Amino acid sequence: MRYGVGIDLGTSFTSAAVSSPGGTRMVSLSPEVVIPSVAHPAPDGALLTGKSALDSVSDPSQVARNFKRRLGDPTPLVLGGSAYSPAALMAAQLRDVLDVVTEEMGAPPDSVALTYPAIWGPYRQEHFTEVPRLAGVEDFRLITEPEAAATHYSTERRLEDGEVVAVYDLGGGTFDTTILRMRAGRMEILGTPEGIEHLGGIDFDEALLAHIDQRLDGAISRLDPTDPSAASALGTIQAMCVRAKEELSTEPDVNLTIPLPSGPRGVTVTRLEFNEMIRPSVQLTTEALHRTTTSAGLRAEDLSAVLLAGGSSRVPLVAQMLSQEFNKPVRLTLHPKYTVALGAARTATQPRPSPAPESTSDTDAAQPVAEEPASGRKSWLIPVIAAAAALAIGVGLTVFATTGGEDDPVQGAVAQKPAPPEGPLRVYEGKTLEPFAGYLGSDMNWGGSYIDEEGTEQGTIIKAAADPANAGMRVSWLEDKPAQMYLQTNSPRGPMDLTAYSENGGALIFDAIVHSPPAGQTTKIGMHCEFPCRSDVPASHLFAGMPLEQRTTVKIPLSCFVGGGLDPRRVNTPFLVWSQRKMDITFANVRVEAQVPDATPCNALS
Repeated sequence: MRYGVGIDLGTSFTSAAVSSPGGTRMVSLSPEVVIPSVAHPAPDGALLTGKSALDSVSDPSQVARNFKRRLGDPTPLVLGGSAYSPAALMAAQLRDVLDVVTEEMGAPPDSVALTYPAIWGPYRQEHFTEVPRLAGVEDFRLITEPEAAATHYSTERRLEDGEVVAVYDLGGGTFDTTILRMRAGRMEILGTPEGIEHLGGIDFDEALLAHIDQRLDGAISRLDPTDPSAASALGTIQAMCVRAKEELSTEPDVNLTIPLPSGPRGVTVTRLEFNEMIRPSVQLTTEALHRTTTSAGLRAEDLSAVLLAGGSSRVPLVAQMLSQEFNKPVRLTLHPKYTVALGAARTATQPRPSPAPESTSDTDAAQPVAEEPASGRKSWLIPVIAAAAALAIGVGLTVFATTGGEDDPVQGAVAQKPAPPEGPLRVYEGKTLEPFAGYLGSDMNWGGSYIDEEGTEQGTIIKAAADPANAGMRVSWLEDKPAQMYLQTNSPRGPMDLTAYSENGGALIFDAIVHSPPAGQTTKIGMHCEFPCRSDVPASHLFAGMPLEQRTTVKIPLSCFVGGGLDPRRVNTPFLVWSQRKMDITFANVRVEAQVPDATPCNALS
């Protein structure tokens, strides 16, 4: 089978995706899908990368990290007594990734696309071309990371002709911004991409480490990196800061036990403290995005949305500050670490573009970067409802939600209670109703598969088909693997304001016919809104208690979702069912209604 591969050799993580006539999907390079961008020499002299490098060494100081930042630096990195250039370490990682892809696909790829930061100049780009050559890849193409992200985005959300979006790509080590416009069914770059070369998640980690060191009166900075035990402790503390940063995207605070040679010390860090540490850096990124917008001859109000890419864009403060600065929808794909690789994979299978004609106009010189979106594709990706149980079996998805606070632009607003709406919001009645569309998602394609009239399936994991006898949609989870079905708005106007329903005793209502119930506490019902808010309620007990093959009407108060973090003013996905275990259920007559006094109490759902 012919296929192309897209590889994102990131500063912190490396990811890969493949594209073939059967679709585009991620390749699981590890149980977490992505792998760390690290390298370590084995005793026989071979370079180990990714998890193999981490698993083979007991001293974290002997592992090379963040070497992408040093690409072009003539000073070599010394590991185990041997000197390596950054390009050589990146090439070793590229070889290992291609080996995994080739083994999974059964044959080498026909084409390879590699991504790089848009702000790299000719010098860095020239050094980057050495990476595939050192890895033995003769036929390859290069694409900037924002272009790849936009390519993936254009396949997921239909854009009106002339619609303009900004790509905000904050990765582990670099930051890029690009403005793109849909014209004649293709994406084009406007103005000049801009960014900050040494700004990313690594810097957030270092800010957190410095804060903890200050709290401990400099105990961490006094560690001697030449002492093996101190170096090992420092490596452990650095890894703890990375995990703490990620946890603070979903939790209001984290408790850390710092392993110092003098004895462990406890430190608590709150999200508000972390926000203040990184606020100046995030402010620099918003200023850069303003400059990029100006270079395109546009103003903030000319943008229809800001698309987030890069793993560090999941930090809630990013979306909050962008929303405040630009007053536009801030949109995040299912997993920003995947976005660039998925877009690069699609680029790998496209015909190579012809040289752009010379022009003195920014608009005329714009280069198309993505193929025309397929008809019926989804509006834009939602954060998946993936609980810790999903993580435990290696799906590798992280859900980021906001808990509110002084930094949340949607918290604290005071408004009069709206009048009850005139009627229900109807989402599904024998078919999905405009402006909604149905999708399936699983680890085969968390990007989402559009559910058409004939039904849709993702391999042997999940399928959906019309159930005419019940005027519904029958969804079957076929394996004990995480998967979901969801109904999402496809409107270019963006999310919906359901405040009138939520503040007037509203409920999510649907009919369910259980053919086979789920086992264990493995199923949830969710509602999603503009990133980073989302909410879900347990549903295993609910579905397991229904009589088999009988229609049951379910009424879940919207207050259950709002209390869990949903912002009712910007709901884009009013109905989502996620399960980690097999089950078979027909869903029908999905709607949102106000004034539903007989809805099931929230505490009765668990």
